Amino acid sequence: MEFIKKIFVRFFVTIGILTTIIIICAVIIVRSLSEMKDEVEEKSVLNINMSSITGDVNADGGFYFFDSFLSRKVSLIDTLIILKDAQNDPKILGIFADISHLNLSYAQIEELRNGIIKFRKSGKPAYCFADSFGEITNGTKNYYLATAFDKIFMQPAGMVGFNGLTSESIFLKGTLEKLAIEPIGSKRKEYKTYWNMFSEDKYTPEHRESSETLINSIFSKIVEEVALARQISVENVKEIGNSFALTSQKAVEKKLVDAAIFKDDAYEELKKVTGNEKIISIGNYKNLQPMDLEIEKEGKIALIELPGSIHRGTSDFGPSGYPESSGSETVLSMLKKAEKDEDIKGVIIRVNSPGGSVVASETIWHQIKKMSDENKKPVAVSMGTVAASGGYYVSMSAPKIFADHNTITGSIGVVLGKMYTREFFKKLGITFDTVSTGKNTEMFSSLTRLEEDQKANMESSLDDIYKTFVERAAQGRKMEYDALEKHAKGRVWTGAQAKERGLVDETGGFMEAIDYMNSKIGGGKELKVVKYPESDKIWEMIMGRDDESSGFVKWVESLAGTLNMIVKSLNMVQKELSGDDHGTYELKSKAEIR
Repeated sequence: MEFIKKIFVRFFVTIGILTTIIIICAVIIVRSLSEMKDEVEEKSVLNINMSSITGDVNADGGFYFFDSFLSRKVSLIDTLIILKDAQNDPKILGIFADISHLNLSYAQIEELRNGIIKFRKSGKPAYCFADSFGEITNGTKNYYLATAFDKIFMQPAGMVGFNGLTSESIFLKGTLEKLAIEPIGSKRKEYKTYWNMFSEDKYTPEHRESSETLINSIFSKIVEEVALARQISVENVKEIGNSFALTSQKAVEKKLVDAAIFKDDAYEELKKVTGNEKIISIGNYKNLQPMDLEIEKEGKIALIELPGSIHRGTSDFGPSGYPESSGSETVLSMLKKAEKDEDIKGVIIRVNSPGGSVVASETIWHQIKKMSDENKKPVAVSMGTVAASGGYYVSMSAPKIFADHNTITGSIGVVLGKMYTREFFKKLGITFDTVSTGKNTEMFSSLTRLEEDQKANMESSLDDIYKTFVERAAQGRKMEYDALEKHAKGRVWTGAQAKERGLVDETGGFMEAIDYMNSKIGGGKELKVVKYPESDKIWEMIMGRDDESSGFVKWVESLAGTLNMIVKSLNMVQKELSGDDHGTYELKSKAEIR
């Protein structure tokens, strides 16, 4: 057994070291090849494959940039900045985009769409192509983006599935009953829908009202903007939205599409207008952008992303190195760095989170409030696809909050609960026995129901958390408690609805937040945007700036942790085989704002 364990450890260590070497070498080679080109060639067209746009920020620090260099992926915010640069670049004559496939939300499409429209205002054409807008299925999202372009082309066999929006919710009550699993919990208040999936078998009246209002708000905007872009009536667009998918021929007849041709032919149509000689991908264009030393001298704007679930500890990172969650320690570290960095003149926080831990949200909220109260540097929040519940909690103390019309935000409320599973395990022949030192040590164990005094304590805790949430939201939004509370109750809103109710300051995206920041600290000049954590020095990239940074050291720690887990698992197997004492396992639960 010891021999097998050593083989496993050596194997994974070797794989880890080789992987690191290969990645570093690949990045060096790619960077070297990129640097062989001096600049963007004259008479070029910018080519955008929408499937390459992924994520909101995709920061540059640590190993974040590996995936973008090797796969030529770009973030939404990189794309928006590139569009602005290309708009003023005399070497770029126009845009050709393939929107057959995309991985963007309606809020992200709204921002990208606005970026394309601003590009066109420079007088340069922007044409797009799709093999199909859905294939009998719904293609509303892709088509909505397409209407930002001067011309829309699609493949002859393609279809336009402009069928509107739908919202589906899953309810697990029946399944839990069959499994003898009992959800024990509560919420504040009636519009807080997260717990409904466990406690209900269909929409409550409040849940249905909230969902219907949300999708109607988003679709109404889509209908208006499609009608304006294609110069057809709102009534006709609504009628199309209630019909089946249209063939390419019918789509042309109804003026939804300009022509049904293949991609090469669509590109030739643009070439007739621009007379371009070269085509450059958005990824290559990004890498060839020269550093503006004058902008560098004026100062920088720090861009910090809060993606995914909010939780205590450090952020989680995916296989490609991009953050998949917002750990309070990681976010706090970046905020403090930006606050101390003399080159940073302002901070934009990009929030794209549905919520999470109350404690972690409060930790981040407190730091943003502290920075806002001290007013040493302007702070603004740009809400992305969703900034609800905990995502709204961390945002509400910022002096300026921007949200897209299609952003999902609000949800000022709280959920607290657990699953009672003892009866489920009993069906499997599994039983438990416990010793403890106090009456309430097992209050949130999945093996116990709640006593009456424990239920009262849970309800009291929910009241306290909800009251604090509303009080802080009212303070941050400069509203009276009762005035804000009627817009709370756990209800979600679109960004436009939130603006009407004073929950956010402006309806706008990241570029509007940049304009605001430049007006506050740039005196009309454009400051450089740097994504935190930065990787402007190779040593910092490898080692990290301090103990809280994410660099090679953190990556090695993560690898070591994985190896340690494997070794522990092997030790456990060895104990089982040898008859040694078995370990003790403990089930835990936690409360979150969702």
